[in-house]
Amino acid sequence: MKVLIVAGGLGTRMGALAEEIPKPMIKIFGKPILEHLIVWLKASGFNKISLCLGHKAEAVSRYFGNGETWGVNLEYYIETEPRGTAGCVLDACRGLNEDILVVYGDLFVSMDLKPFLDFHAGEPNAAASLVLFASDHPQDSDLVKLEKNQIKGFYRDSSAKAPNHLACAAVWALKKPVLDMIPSDRPSDFGRDIFPQALKRGLILSGYVTNETLADLGTPERFSAFEKGRAQ
Repeated sequence: MKVLIVAGGLGTRMGALAEEIPKPMIKIFGKPILEHLIVWLKASGFNKISLCLGHKAEAVSRYFGNGETWGVNLEYYIETEPRGTAGCVLDACRGLNEDILVVYGDLFVSMDLKPFLDFHAGEPNAAASLVLFASDHPQDSDLVKLEKNQIKGFYRDSSAKAPNHLACAAVWALKKPVLDMIPSDRPSDFGRDIFPQALKRGLILSGYVTNETLADLGTPERFSAFEKGRAQ
């Protein structure tokens, strides 16, 4: 399975924290967010990791190089124009038939990956498997309607009154039918565009619910709250 970390966003929501460096290079507990992800993926058995970069990509490649220091082989895909979370994955995976593990680069993850990958392998009819968790910020999360293990819909709830606050954690395993849906001529996003369209086309999306740590550090408020909470 190919594994990609999507880390090409502008990081505009992070304000001053991302003025000089790209968002995934912001340090938490003394190391860049991206370094924590690489160490986690290495511990999960992945020795080759692809990075989808854009904004200030050189800061990432300069720090990590070929990945030898962390015992991995890193390859870089650098977009020349914004492609969105889905578009950049398409660009990095053209012609592949194998399943793909996608992780967003602004997450702090402490999760046993093997049960999720086993779950995905046990869902042969699913076009993708998505990690889901109970979000503490549902007002700006991609929320899902889940029946048994199947996702039946996606929605936003700006009032924060969602019935269960079950949200996408931005860790997913994809099969080729999902990749084939990604447009090559415009930016697109998995949560906003591709996954809802997949359901409309009748594709099956499986949901894997976990209460393990999957912290979205994409805003200064969430970053600070998580850092303080873990330090206590």
